[in-house]
Amino acid sequence: MNGATAVLAAALFVVAWLLLYVSLRNRKVEGLTVYPFILIYRLRYSRSPLRPGLESKLVKVYGVAGLAATAFAMGYFYFVSGSLFLERYLVRAPQASAEGFVPLIPGVTVGLYEFMFILIAVGVAVLVHEFSHAIVSRAAGVPVKGAGLLLMAFVPAAFVEPDEGSLKAAPLRSKVMIYAAGVASNVALGFLFAYIMSLLIPSLASGITIVSVEANSPAYVAGLLPGMKIIAINGAPVRTVTQGLQELIKAGAEGAAPANVTLTVIYNGLEKAVTVVKPAGVDHIGIEVVQSFRLNWLVELLTSFYVVNMGLALINAAPFAFPLPGFGVESDGGQMLREVLSRAAGRLGYAISAGVEMATLLLIISLLTLAPVRLP
Repeated sequence: MNGATAVLAAALFVVAWLLLYVSLRNRKVEGLTVYPFILIYRLRYSRSPLRPGLESKLVKVYGVAGLAATAFAMGYFYFVSGSLFLERYLVRAPQASAEGFVPLIPGVTVGLYEFMFILIAVGVAVLVHEFSHAIVSRAAGVPVKGAGLLLMAFVPAAFVEPDEGSLKAAPLRSKVMIYAAGVASNVALGFLFAYIMSLLIPSLASGITIVSVEANSPAYVAGLLPGMKIIAINGAPVRTVTQGLQELIKAGAEGAAPANVTLTVIYNGLEKAVTVVKPAGVDHIGIEVVQSFRLNWLVELLTSFYVVNMGLALINAAPFAFPLPGFGVESDGGQMLREVLSRAAGRLGYAISAGVEMATLLLIISLLTLAPVRLP
């Protein structure tokens, strides 16, 4: 999607949301609340605490494991975001400005085709996340009084509402178990889909696809184009990016020495051989490639589930909060930190947790980038 089309799509999206907001804001629809770019629908949902027994014990074990998973995710979030911050603002490493937290904007940071897979993954990840909160809450003796669905711009979400009085009176361990449950579920799903991908993806690899060609490079002069799929290098078949890199190094395509490399490519259904001449003093032939797959839609769906679940786990484990019209949003990590510090140091602990949440929010904002998201 080019820039003009993306701007038009964004403008139409904003107009559609404004029309929806104007048409619904004064209507009384049971359970429905509307804000600019936010729809909230509360379901008729309530569940009592689980009865003591094997099911309740197993859920509590899961809740305890969730504490460890959330602590790990929180630590990893600060490791990654701290490293990115240092590289971008202090070390000023090359390409650092292109790395960071990418907002999902259809047509800008992610293509519409890929965005469909991401939305499916987001919907499933959020539902499992909130269900985990609900089931651990019930196992900890806190009833669930409500639940609902959200639409934030174009991103689906969900929420559960434990009974405030019971949650406030619950022991600290029960509270943090409830908050950690959602992060733990996404970590578990992330590793599950990573395992599935490790089993399936090697058998689905079918070559490497050129995604960009450097201007005036040997590849550009030879006529290579984005979209061409390389299936052989100097007659040696290649199925994976690793194999392709090994064959390019073997052919002398990497390094200052001159080299002639023959690439067998498929483009628009036709197979042909393209010889790339790399003169002395040129370090590379000038192409960027990604892995190609059979059943590419399946690989993109699995990748979306992995990326979305791990991303949701990391961002929810990070302690931050920000206001929205009529209410505020606080991450699971933020609620855990607030409960722990408030119990340890009272009002001072509460103030410290608020400061940490604000600093984390600013850290996230400072690392926002509009680099494109590319699925396999």
